[in-house]
Amino acid sequence: MSLDGQNILDEYKSLIRGRAVAWDAYIRYSLVTESDVKKIKAVDKVSKERRVSIVENDAGGYAQLVLGDDGVLRKSANGNRVDLVQYILMWTGDLLEDVPDSFADALLSLPKPFELLLSLLEGHSDPVIPVLTAAILTPLLAKSLSRSSKISPAFKDALPKFFRYLASITKSPEREQQDLAIQSYVALLRTPYARETFWDIKEETMTPLAQLIEETAGGTAGGERAAGTTNTVAGIVQGGVPLQLVYHVLLAVWELTFDDTVAEELNEKYDLIPPITAILRNPVKEKITRVCLAILVNLVTKAPSANLPPLLVTNILPYLQTLSQRFTVESDPDLMQDLATLQALLEAFQNEQTTLSSYRIEVMSGHLRWSPPHRNEGFWKRHARDILEDTELVRQLARLLGSAQDKTVLAVACNDVGILVKEVPYSHKKWVELGVKNRVMELMGDSDPEVRYEALKAVQGFLQTAFSG
Repeated sequence: MSLDGQNILDEYKSLIRGRAVAWDAYIRYSLVTESDVKKIKAVDKVSKERRVSIVENDAGGYAQLVLGDDGVLRKSANGNRVDLVQYILMWTGDLLEDVPDSFADALLSLPKPFELLLSLLEGHSDPVIPVLTAAILTPLLAKSLSRSSKISPAFKDALPKFFRYLASITKSPEREQQDLAIQSYVALLRTPYARETFWDIKEETMTPLAQLIEETAGGTAGGERAAGTTNTVAGIVQGGVPLQLVYHVLLAVWELTFDDTVAEELNEKYDLIPPITAILRNPVKEKITRVCLAILVNLVTKAPSANLPPLLVTNILPYLQTLSQRFTVESDPDLMQDLATLQALLEAFQNEQTTLSSYRIEVMSGHLRWSPPHRNEGFWKRHARDILEDTELVRQLARLLGSAQDKTVLAVACNDVGILVKEVPYSHKKWVELGVKNRVMELMGDSDPEVRYEALKAVQGFLQTAFSG
């Protein structure tokens, strides 16, 4: 079995279709009329061609039957008849799939097409109704986005509400529920207005997606990302996240990066370039490779100054060069074009950097690693004073020592501070004022042996310069 959200939706629909519907009882309770039942039965258990013909000839009547003021869905919801609500939602979803244009247009032509559906998303003890409702709202909202450049007040009200609902589901521990919600994002984020609306409430909408990407990349435990893959009874899992869910999350992010503001702010706010490059290095499927590359291309072409520095720090360039040897322009022109774009921009940016500027980019990114400058005695003798005159860089080193969880980052930062205080003894006072001396003393008791060793060396540097300026 694959953990694909569509499975749970299809399962719910199958269970509802298998139940007998007590139409006579519903007529007695005034939940439906005989005319309603006749309309419903006319398109039930008939060929798709027959269903399409009937609905297209009376799209307005079928829209009123579902979402009209005296429609079946409203009456059954007000009467708290869960079984009938489920049936009408399932039936409506089927009609939207079979007659996506005329039926959706008729529903959207009603005065308040989203109001009742939005009310069914919340406050229900029944888990099925919100899933079926979201499956109707998604194509309706997507249709509304595509059919007119003018955004209606009803739509402006509905879209952020629906995005907030989807955001709550992406936080769910249920992977299938998460996948359904993110598939709705993918269907809706194809237009600029939807992307802007999503980003306006990014603290609610984007944060769970960023967490899923980080989880897929394997986290940062021990200073290393490892996007491991396994095969389970639930299908292929990458970094603990089902493959289809990974793919849909990345697709949603790719759509978002067509927005200039998102491309500018995404990595700054969510630090997503490192985990995306980690996933790219360990793809389970070629489609994961494609979408990771497409995201990175959007980021570096739309906002190069914001994204080329952190991308260079990930040291992805050698991998891109290796990856380009596995494909040809004839076999995969789009992928090769993305690879060529990334390589060209990264190589040009790299060639512009001095050793000192490369060091600064690495420190400011927050992702310190044992790159050559940290162990190069000549680098420190040439540039120690330049580094200490860069207030922003010094403060960033202090921040990393104070807040970083990654053990490699802590070890490298201790190394750098220890060397700087030895090379420029008068900097001793500055480091004390920033709380760095006390922090490296604390780190001598860290659980990680490399951190302890580098902290000890830094403390020795402070002791040797204790009476300097």
